[in-house]
Amino acid sequence: MWSFARIGRTAVLFGLLPTQCAGTEAPPTFNRDVSPIIWRRCAECHRQGGAGPFALVTYNDVAKRAAFVGEVVKSRYMPPWPPGAGVAKFKRDRRMAEREIATLLRWIEAGQPEGSPDTRPDLPTWPDGWTMGAPDLVLEMDEEFAVPAEGTDVFRNFVLPVPVGQPRFVRGFEFRPGVPGLVHHARMLLDTTGVARKRDELEPGPGFSEGMALGEAFDPDGHWIGWTPGKRPALLDPDLAWRIEPSSDLVLEMHMLPTGKPEAIRPSLGLYFSDQEPKRTPFMLRLGRNDIDIPAGSSNYVIEDSYETPVDIDVLSVYAHAHYLGRTVEGWAIRPNGTKQDLLRIDDWSFDWQDEYRYREPVKLPSGTRLFMRFSYDNSSKNARNPNSPPRRITYGWRTEEEMGDLWFQVLARNESDRSLLARDFLHKEHISQIVGLTKQLEVNPRDLSRQKDLAYLNLQSGRLSDAVRAFERVIEKDPSSVFSWHNLGLALNLQDELNGARVAYQAALDLDKDHAPSMSNLAVLFANEGQVGEAEALLRRAIQAQPEYVEAYGNLGAILVSQGRIEEALETYRRAVSIDSSYGPVQYNLAGLYRQAGRIDAAREHYRAAAESAYERAAELARRALERMHAETTR
Repeated sequence: MWSFARIGRTAVLFGLLPTQCAGTEAPPTFNRDVSPIIWRRCAECHRQGGAGPFALVTYNDVAKRAAFVGEVVKSRYMPPWPPGAGVAKFKRDRRMAEREIATLLRWIEAGQPEGSPDTRPDLPTWPDGWTMGAPDLVLEMDEEFAVPAEGTDVFRNFVLPVPVGQPRFVRGFEFRPGVPGLVHHARMLLDTTGVARKRDELEPGPGFSEGMALGEAFDPDGHWIGWTPGKRPALLDPDLAWRIEPSSDLVLEMHMLPTGKPEAIRPSLGLYFSDQEPKRTPFMLRLGRNDIDIPAGSSNYVIEDSYETPVDIDVLSVYAHAHYLGRTVEGWAIRPNGTKQDLLRIDDWSFDWQDEYRYREPVKLPSGTRLFMRFSYDNSSKNARNPNSPPRRITYGWRTEEEMGDLWFQVLARNESDRSLLARDFLHKEHISQIVGLTKQLEVNPRDLSRQKDLAYLNLQSGRLSDAVRAFERVIEKDPSSVFSWHNLGLALNLQDELNGARVAYQAALDLDKDHAPSMSNLAVLFANEGQVGEAEALLRRAIQAQPEYVEAYGNLGAILVSQGRIEEALETYRRAVSIDSSYGPVQYNLAGLYRQAGRIDAAREHYRAAAESAYERAAELARRALERMHAETTR
């Protein structure tokens, strides 16, 4: 305010100008000032066919809810954007600017004037149906699945065959759950083995109840393909697209919550393709704890995890996941020189708003940087989101009455060699973490057969062969029809040179499923090592016929053909394997050796380099030695 008592007349008249203008400034109107803000910040969801419960497009839409809109905007409850301000810069930031909030509040205080229609911009157009426009391919269930009105969480796996005649590269996807509020989360896995189809056939109705075991289906390389409430679809850079092969299935792992009335759900998945083959393959780093055990009444239960990267990385995006007890989420990095880089902070976690946050610019972190995560949980009666009254002990699990704590970073290494090193190093850490978590979970629920299978498989993957054998034997006692368990028991015995036991286990798997390609391939190796080359070749050709994209069978068949001097057939077999999976190091190494013997030195170097950059440690080491010898030979 101006003080008339302390300044002269001339100064008062000079200083009155801005005050007088401010007092007579016209209030904001909907048409001129407010509509652009509402359309930009709200109408993407709040429109006909959008995800919001009501429309906010026209003047009447907004004016009749003006007080409510003002309240949720002022508190920043809307638009939903959980990451804290000033921590990191993300693409597609939904946070409303202070000047936009001020304009909205002034408009409400002025009585919501509509203004002249001549001052209103043209109404934007939004996609009708699919957010990113018509997909290149829509996958949909053949029939609806009935979800009961009451009861516990419903877990169901739905198989969606992918009708493509050649490899396709996926830039993006959009998941449509079908019934709002029914789906807790969904995850999409690739199955190239046909295992999911066979499980589907064994159960009535669409889908099957038991989840895919570890090693049966997988995430696309470098991508976590999932949907949670609040996650918006987006297109990737074509260089980062993921590959899907002919005859593949996408498995929808869906977690559904009864709504109080019977529901019929038929979700759909839209895929958006790229015409160009991706040049880079990212990698997913998960920080988190699977041994969560929150006492009843605990108001600040904390989990922490960290990982030191052995190579330079660019962090592309971050995604956090927890359930209803989550309170705060933090992720950061400490570089080797001690400087800290904040990567994500959510001060008020809400299960209802989860998204993958992609950085505006990749965060470059040098080798030796340690990534950290810290989540806190409130299991007290003061937590309004606590589903239990009174609070009770909560342990780790996928169900809503359990808890989770994962922070996923999608990263890029400088080259394939660094990516392979990163994969080997991180997976060792991840296997240990998963084993600790599964052990804890089985203490809570020792009869959980699915987790017993996963623990057995992780023991196998981490080289704990005796533990793996005992664990698979326990699973088979309870479920003797598990092809997966018989096969992996055979593999564990095989790696311990217990060949008779391995043969019995592989054959048991084939007795249950005559087309199980991995068991045929491994049994063929046993036959070949015993000199039964004809039987081995026949088994491998059966395996390829049953699963045409099973690259390991081609690799083993090629080795048998080489042992018989059938070099041209072996070359053709190896080339077919490389066309299926160019990252399969053992075949790249063997193919390089054949080219080197034939005097095709440039081709040999190309395939040795591919083997050296693969994640197959033994093949990579042999290939590096071969390249060193070739270099020495040419420089003598």
